[in-house]
Parts: sequence; C-alpha cells; structure tokens
Amino acid sequence: MAEEQTFTQEQVDQLKQEWIEKELNPLKTQLEELKGKLPKEKTDEEKALEQKQAELWQKEVELELKTNGLADFAPFVTAKDEDDLKAKIEQLNKIVAGLKIDSSYKPDDHKQTSEYDKYEKEGNTIGMISSKLSSLFK
Repeated sequence: MAEEQTFTQEQVDQLKQEWIEKELNPLKTQLEELKGKLPKEKTDEEKALEQKQAELWQKEVELELKTNGLADFAPFVTAKDEDDLKAKIEQLNKIVAGLKIDSSYKPDDHKQTSEYDKYEKEGNTIGMISSKLSSLFK
C-alpha cells in the first residue's frame, strides 16, 4: 500500500506558486497572443459603413461607364479600384469600336454602273441605243 503524504500549507502554497509560474503564466501569455491574432467582430456601424462604401463605389463605376457611353455594361463590370476600372473601360471601348466597324454598312458589289445600265433600269431604249452607238464611235 502506498503511504499517504501530508503537506503543510506552506508547501502547498509553494507548489501552487511554482505551478502558476511554470504552467499557468506561459499559457495565459500564449492565450493573449492568440486572442490578438483573432479577427475582431465588426460592429453594426462598421458593417453599415462598409455597405455604404460598396454602394458608393458601385455608383461611381456606373457613372464612369455612363460618361464613356458604356452604361449597358454596368451589370457586367466589377472593378476593385480606379486603375482597374479605367483599364476595363479602355477594353470595352476597343470592343465597342470594333463592333461598330464590323456592323457598319458594307456594300456587296463595287461595280460602276455604266450609262447603258442606267438607261436599262429606267427602261429608256433610246438612251440605251445612243450609249451603244457612242461607244462605237469613240
């Protein structure tokens, strides 16, 4: 059987003090360091401020797009800052300019209409004959 040990109050206090210094205090400091690294909970005011800033930035993006004639693209444009926004606006302007050129009128044939063809469309037979005769006597 194991013998029971008895300690005096002084010994208990000394053991307790040693335990506090060796075990508890390092754990407390480590806990405080970890608490400092945790993200802080945002207050309702901070959340509301961030929401207002996001809304303001979106309005600024929409306004900038509108001034550049690109308001239709507002739902598709997301930019993190002004430089990013300017770069995206430049790209969109290049694309839109290319689309304007591609969709502009392009004639299918570039033939010159002769005098004979002109009279033929009008149904003027005298003009058709005179244009043929004038080409013979050049």
